Amino acid sequence: MNSLIEEKLKLLPDKPGSYQMRDKDGEIIYVGKAKNLKNRVRSYFHGVHNAKTTLLVSNICDFSYVICESELEALVLEINLIKEYNPKFNISLTDDKTYPYIALTNETHPRLLVTRDKRKKGFARYFGPYPNVGAARSTVDLLNRIYPLRKCRIIPNKLCLYYHLGQCLGPCVYKDLNIDYTEYKNNIAKFLNGNSFDVLELLNKKMIEASDKLDFERAIELRDMISNVKDATRRQKISINDLTSRDYVGIYENDGDLSINIIITRLGSIVQNHQTIINSYSDIESDLLSYLIQFYDLNTKPSELCIGGVSIDNIDELLGIKTVDFKLGKKKELLDMALYNAKFNLENKRNVYKNTILKKKETIEELGELLGIKTPRRIEAFDNSNLFGEYPVSGLVVYVDGKQSPKDFRKYHIKTVVGANDYATMKEVIYRRYYRLLMDGDKLPDLLIMDGGEIQVHAAEEIINSLELDIPVMGIQKDDHHKATIIFFKDKFINIDKNSNIYLLLADISQKVHDFAISFFRSTKAKGFFKSQLDEIEGLGPKRKEELIRYFTTIDNVKLASKEELKKAGMPKNLCENIYNYFHNNDENSQN
Repeated sequence: MNSLIEEKLKLLPDKPGSYQMRDKDGEIIYVGKAKNLKNRVRSYFHGVHNAKTTLLVSNICDFSYVICESELEALVLEINLIKEYNPKFNISLTDDKTYPYIALTNETHPRLLVTRDKRKKGFARYFGPYPNVGAARSTVDLLNRIYPLRKCRIIPNKLCLYYHLGQCLGPCVYKDLNIDYTEYKNNIAKFLNGNSFDVLELLNKKMIEASDKLDFERAIELRDMISNVKDATRRQKISINDLTSRDYVGIYENDGDLSINIIITRLGSIVQNHQTIINSYSDIESDLLSYLIQFYDLNTKPSELCIGGVSIDNIDELLGIKTVDFKLGKKKELLDMALYNAKFNLENKRNVYKNTILKKKETIEELGELLGIKTPRRIEAFDNSNLFGEYPVSGLVVYVDGKQSPKDFRKYHIKTVVGANDYATMKEVIYRRYYRLLMDGDKLPDLLIMDGGEIQVHAAEEIINSLELDIPVMGIQKDDHHKATIIFFKDKFINIDKNSNIYLLLADISQKVHDFAISFFRSTKAKGFFKSQLDEIEGLGPKRKEELIRYFTTIDNVKLASKEELKKAGMPKNLCENIYNYFHNNDENSQN
């Protein structure tokens, strides 16, 4: 298992989807589906396998995946991708078997069919595919009972049993009768598109009636029919009900990187999913347009293009492809899937790359060379947090050989500083930290990092010098885009490339110490909100106090509450007396 796969395995989502295994040339050699991508894909690289799976794993050099919303969607997508790529390890699945569709024909006298045949444009309107063929057939049978469509493949010359049962209008005999099937076809399409409420309500009513009449055989038949209808009409985004060739392009941009996910549909089914990430060196619209022009020069253009995440004027004229927009329905959900995967792909790639970089000792060696110090194998970083001077805290995170060392993280309540004074706060926490290390004889860091600029660095340097320690101190300062691209060290500002390994390391440290300090601040503030005058009321414990705050929202509302209102808040009678008397007696004493 190579390092790329190892890192990607750690970041797999707990979501359903289809995964594609690739060989050293990037070719797809196996397509699978999973209810949980993390568990399924990781299983290939852990544990003991049979000979076939072992051979597959030995050929895997990378993998990719498409996130879906259900296992059913992943299943249908898996079949479509297998037929598109014909992976050699899926050879047993690439026969002529396909999932069936329900076809509503466009004949003069239309029929409802369950078919696996290759769809022909104009012959019928297709619904599906349906993984459960039994449910599809039961649905067609049900609809044929409700709507009087033709049942015969070839129209005979005499009336059949279906006519006498009221399930056919008899086009075999009444050939001159001008029958309008439009309403029937619209109702059937509505039903097969998922709007089955009216039919299910009717079937449920008939089932209850049959049960009341003790016709249990009929009731069971109707119950099974309801179950099959629900199964067969379950909504699936993976296939849509028109034959227009259409591509759904999801765009996600962040920090100069442009992630593009193109879901390619042909004949109403997804046949391919294209993913790529490019660096944006100018404006997003120009870079995206340039990429799409090149992409469609090499690939077949669809009839329609649906783009989400960015808007480009006249893109339909520039690409020569009609652009469409969907606000609701399955097509909108397909675009949302493309957008979600575009965002996930970029964030996932960054995490893989970042984790790989942070494990390389060369990164901290580069940082040492940049600062002109020895390799900082142990780095300690600080950040402060407060609310207008209230609840001041500081957080310390530690990195050893470029990796987080959570067991060494520390939290500090600020004790001597009054108000929002970042300089004094930093002096206090630096003194407490390194005076303690000196007294205990513990290991000192090779580098101190302040999540801030000159003020924080100078405060730390003042204390470090007073303790006669020789520890270099640097600051991480944000640029105008709030990116950690500026180093303050020895009274100089150093700009770093956001694509460099050093940037990734410092950005990770800055984000980690910031989150750690903020988290500690929030918990401290939350506890502070409950430390109030309520603590002084006799008989009022933590649970009752929490109930009061939840009911009245603020302490001021509790003060103004009558005994009756306190009782409504769930307080016992004697406690209502204590709370009411406490605040009103205190008010009288303060006025006197």
